[in-house]
Amino acid sequence: MINSENEILNMLGLARRAGELIIGQDDVFAQIRKGKKLFILLANNASKIIQRKVVTVSERNNLTYIALQNTGRKIIGERLGIKEVQIAALPADGGLAKKILILYDRSDVDE
Repeated sequence: MINSENEILNMLGLARRAGELIIGQDDVFAQIRKGKKLFILLANNASKIIQRKVVTVSERNNLTYIALQNTGRKIIGERLGIKEVQIAALPADGGLAKKILILYDRSDVDE
């Protein structure tokens, strides 16, 4: 796992403790249906169905999403203290989402 993705996982842990992290497809898509603007994160081994759904929903609702290239659902789950996580989201206008996006953009340089 590259350094930036490790930092992103640390930020997700902070978001979870702060009560801002939405975990799992049912909860994420339910919040989007309610009109919430979310910043979505996908595990690198998220199912193809979830990946397609995220792309479609993101395009339709003008949402930002990232796929963590080197981090699978098991690792994300372990870092959050649960079993496995394919998809998680944060409020798009929150500081944690902006920080994660900066870290993700920086990861392109790290590779």
